[in-house]
Amino acid sequence: MNTKAEAMQDDDEVAVLEEETNHDNGAEAPESDVESEDQAADESVVVTIGEDSPPPEEEHAQAPEWVRELRKNHRELQRKNRELEDKLKATTSTEAKPVELAKKPSLEDCDYDTDKYDAELGAWYDQKRRVDDAAEKAKAEQRTADDAWQAKLASYGKAKTELKVKDFEDAELAVQELFSATQQGILLQGADNPALVTYALGKNPAKAKALASITDPVKYAFAVAKLETQLKVTPRKAPPPESTITRGTGAVSGTVDSTLDRLRAEAAKTGDLTKVVQYKQSKRNAGK
Repeated sequence: MNTKAEAMQDDDEVAVLEEETNHDNGAEAPESDVESEDQAADESVVVTIGEDSPPPEEEHAQAPEWVRELRKNHRELQRKNRELEDKLKATTSTEAKPVELAKKPSLEDCDYDTDKYDAELGAWYDQKRRVDDAAEKAKAEQRTADDAWQAKLASYGKAKTELKVKDFEDAELAVQELFSATQQGILLQGADNPALVTYALGKNPAKAKALASITDPVKYAFAVAKLETQLKVTPRKAPPPESTITRGTGAVSGTVDSTLDRLRAEAAKTGDLTKVVQYKQSKRNAGK
């Protein structure tokens, strides 16, 4: 009976060692994928404003893709409509008319008075030079402004990808839906990290509505700057790992057999359990 029980114990030990060996050799690749996903989740961050409590981690049971796309298109259409309205208001109220060049004088217009014609023609060329210089200056300023804007957009896009959150797009759409094109432009150009401010506002509807209600551009810009100083970015706390029970292979009697432990360690590395079984068999034979 003892021999049978010991043989069963050897079989159990072989199974355990094979399982450990397969695990060490990477046989359970799917678990490593899960660990990678868990590690990526652990690296996510929580963005809060002031002393607000961090939002609870949301479940990933999202709406169907076609529903999300419909919402996105609806918000995008609303945003474009507001942009067009803002541009129309700006065009009708503050558009500066370019200086118009007078008609080039002719000898006939000067009643064929050559002296008068020469004087008016010289004045016309002076005016044309000023108009051309102003137009060229305006184009250069516009190019500089466009380049700066594109640089800001590129920096914003980079900051979006570097911010370790999974729902940035939803937060961004919420801000675009609530804020005017002018307000979004001030935020993008004035904030040190507009992507972070955008995400924080998208996750805090109450603060976003209060900020969007400020119509004075100067007061709005100061409010954005003040809010940015209150932002806090902290790592999201991962849930505690589940406790696991390791099946031991030590001696039952409580004594330590260094030779057996060494053979077991070698078997775990090589996958060859022959020496372990032989050693235990020799121990049993010696005890007879």
